[in-house]
Amino acid sequence: MLNEKQHGLLRDILDSAKVIRAYLDGVSHTAFMQNSEKQDAVLRRFEIIGEAASRLAPETKTLFPGLPFSQMRGMRNIIAHDYGDVDLDQVWRTASGPDLDVLIASLRSFFDSVEGSCEI
Repeated sequence: MLNEKQHGLLRDILDSAKVIRAYLDGVSHTAFMQNSEKQDAVLRRFEIIGEAASRLAPETKTLFPGLPFSQMRGMRNIIAHDYGDVDLDQVWRTASGPDLDVLIASLRSFFDSVEGSCEI
């Protein structure tokens, strides 16, 4: 059973992934590339995802063998420390592609399965 902190970190990842989807709802690649506010908002949510992923315990990560926690952390590090090297096309592909769908589905499934057995 995961502790409250681990649940909170997973919830932060899920919530940020869902918010990224909401930010990009109806937004084309061209519109994203021309809108610095959308870029900043999406980048911030990826920072949150990466920071939360870096704080997950190894035992928590083993519950999600298909999720790329090290890449989440790596993306966050690039955004935070090498911000001049951020590839916005890669950010777009990640934000609008199937990887985010897999992340959301995995975490939704997890929370659906534990709902009622712990406080979330």
